[in-house]
Amino acid sequence: MKRDRRGMAVMLIICALLLLAGCREAGSTPSNDATEHEPADGNRDKVVLTYASWGSPNEKEAKERMIEKFMEKYPWITVKYVYEPGDYIAKLTTMYASNKAPDVFMLHKHTALQWAEQGKLYNLKHFLAADTEINEDSLIPNAVMYWEQGKVAGVKVAEESFALYYNADMLHEAGIELPPVKAEDAWSWDQFLLAAKKLTIDRNGHNALSRDFDPHHITQFGVRFNTWMWHLMVPSNDTSVIAPDGSRMNLDDPAVIDAVQKLADLIYVHHVAPSPIQEKNLPQPALALQSRKVAMDLDGQWVQLDLGAAGVNYGVGILPKLKTSRTIQFGEPLVMSKATKHPNEAWLFYKWQLDSENAIDLHASGLWMPLLKDYYTKPELIARWADVKPGHPDGYQDAVMRQTIENGVNSYDYYIKDNANIRAILQPALDQIWLGKKNVKEAFQSVSTKIDAAFRGTYP
Repeated sequence: MKRDRRGMAVMLIICALLLLAGCREAGSTPSNDATEHEPADGNRDKVVLTYASWGSPNEKEAKERMIEKFMEKYPWITVKYVYEPGDYIAKLTTMYASNKAPDVFMLHKHTALQWAEQGKLYNLKHFLAADTEINEDSLIPNAVMYWEQGKVAGVKVAEESFALYYNADMLHEAGIELPPVKAEDAWSWDQFLLAAKKLTIDRNGHNALSRDFDPHHITQFGVRFNTWMWHLMVPSNDTSVIAPDGSRMNLDDPAVIDAVQKLADLIYVHHVAPSPIQEKNLPQPALALQSRKVAMDLDGQWVQLDLGAAGVNYGVGILPKLKTSRTIQFGEPLVMSKATKHPNEAWLFYKWQLDSENAIDLHASGLWMPLLKDYYTKPELIARWADVKPGHPDGYQDAVMRQTIENGVNSYDYYIKDNANIRAILQPALDQIWLGKKNVKEAFQSVSTKIDAAFRGTYP
């Protein structure tokens, strides 16, 4: 009898525990959203993700550290890193063809939009709409890339924009006031050109303002720029490479032609910038400033990493302006494969990279700029990256950081469809410009019919 009572008591206790567990389960809200509170590792199935990117050896090391930190926080997720500094697109194409596409990877912007159209990329709109930490409200302007309304191909993994970098010692020695850092004070094009002429020196010591200047034997150039960034000054001329209604390219617009011609004239009219042939005899931009072969450089902010490493006494100013002060934004997107078997875990890793704190060494070095608004507005967060030297010279916050979010314009190839085909048609015309064989108007006219026929429209 005692044994029966004990058995009955045990049964009652078990029933009560089961009832309590049932109540707790009924009161909980199950969720498949990996952005919610994560259970302990022991309650998780192991997940393996593949991540791919290109970049310098320094970037590779920084990303490896970022991955290690992620796996420490989410120990049930293993991230395998595929690093390809060479023919990156060929590597990805091979991986896709063998059904081994990476779950999360960096991609060039025009390729990302094309691959999204082809059904290769995951639509990230749902995650951005549901996530309370990383979403469109938390990101700076121009960070999200749509391939259709409501369909997000990717988000820039970091922001990049252009400014005027210079060797401060060379400007001081020439008696030139340092370039301004605020948009309202930006040099006019004529002011910029005057400085470039004073800083361009031939082998006899004459600058480009002298009647005796020898343009065929230049030992120091006033400025250099990347010819692949041929449209750098177009937004500053209050226009765009794409027509306002998105129906065609805008290469016959006099303001577009003028903006591109001003860059070409730096080489062939004013002789203050090296031609593509002359540049082959110059070191890379940071070393060119360090070796005093070049005094000023129109470049992306990523050059700060190399300038700091080279020990150059360098500074930064806002880009010169034509009609208004603008800079071009140029970050590449992070994307997720449509074929991923673990979208929730992939999103966890995706948003981990967008969180500026997890890539703070890349931001502090001067290589990248953050994506989160708070890192542009909160002093304590700005200090985590934009005050750090040698990657950020005095004046950086106005000339680059604030200019990017206040007067930044995404490069036209964030929007144009079939960019690879358009580029293939346009590039021979651009080559004629940079080799000094045609002026901009003539070069653009020579390909206008083909470009109009190839134009397929724009992305949102």
